[in-house]
Amino acid sequence: MKYLLVLFIGFVFFSCHYTVKEKPRVFVFTDININSGDPDDRQSLVHLFWYANEFKIEGIVPDRWNAKGYEACELAVDAYRKDYLAYNFKTKHYPDPEDLKRRIAKNEQQAIDLFLKSASKTKEPLYVLVWGNMQLFGKALLKQPSLAKNIRLITIGTGLMLEEHIQFMPSDWKRSKPCEQLNWNGFGRNEIYNDSQFNDMWWLEINWSYAGMFPGDEPKEMFEKLSVYGNLGKHLKELVESQPWAQYFRVGDTPSVLYLLDPNHDLNYPQTSSWAGRFVRPFPTERPNYYTDDCGNIEWDYKDPCNTWHNHSFVNEYAQSTLIEKREEMYTALLERLEGLYQQRK
Repeated sequence: MKYLLVLFIGFVFFSCHYTVKEKPRVFVFTDININSGDPDDRQSLVHLFWYANEFKIEGIVPDRWNAKGYEACELAVDAYRKDYLAYNFKTKHYPDPEDLKRRIAKNEQQAIDLFLKSASKTKEPLYVLVWGNMQLFGKALLKQPSLAKNIRLITIGTGLMLEEHIQFMPSDWKRSKPCEQLNWNGFGRNEIYNDSQFNDMWWLEINWSYAGMFPGDEPKEMFEKLSVYGNLGKHLKELVESQPWAQYFRVGDTPSVLYLLDPNHDLNYPQTSSWAGRFVRPFPTERPNYYTDDCGNIEWDYKDPCNTWHNHSFVNEYAQSTLIEKREEMYTALLERLEGLYQQRK
């Protein structure tokens, strides 16, 4: 009897203290397009949909509506819908495809309204993933700056550009000296960064390490392996048919998702290694919640990079290595997931 009482008390204690882990709430701003720029956003959207049961996807903003951004999202949802029906995704707790489609903004005003509604919820942080420039995100946030406390921002390629890439910039982009030239997605970045009311905002700026997704033969091999998994795999391959240079698992924006997915990573600590790489908090007093690429033991002045710009290529190489060292683990996890997901038709 005493033994049963102990078991009962233990059960009650465990039940009272056990909490089911909440799925991260996710809101994506993307410069996805059809044949009008880098197709990596389209690949990243496929990857996001393959993991859609791990998140609460609250909004997708294809802010290049004039470059068929919305249509690109529709094509991905259509592929997702076919797989959802054919492989019984519903039993695996994937979101209904019609619900996903309703969360894709059709214009700027709808995007802003959708963002403000999601960011106003306070129970769990809203992870805002920026897969392009920050202009529309900034415009939306500035309408209600107080919402910054409710979000965790993850941006890709918004800081400084590698000097070797400046020669490839479009001719109408504003030029700065190399150590001040904003990266490919830098438009709108400084308006937020230099606004003191956002100094405390949680912000992970993945500026160079994301490119660890690109090098080597493995991304090409992975691309072929993934293409056989359902309609999403087929779509992954078809979307780059007209862009032979991009026919590999490019997914340059996916590290923003990988940060949330790594099962061995605590989301509160970007400084610890994860599938997205490893990051540092360079300004713990002025910006206590700002994180960016880890420079390792390389001399690097985060406050004024011009002072150490001669080391920038080494910092870039090191930052990428922090992702590359985890890439095989992430690839294996994805393939295992897809093997289970596409094991049999409905």
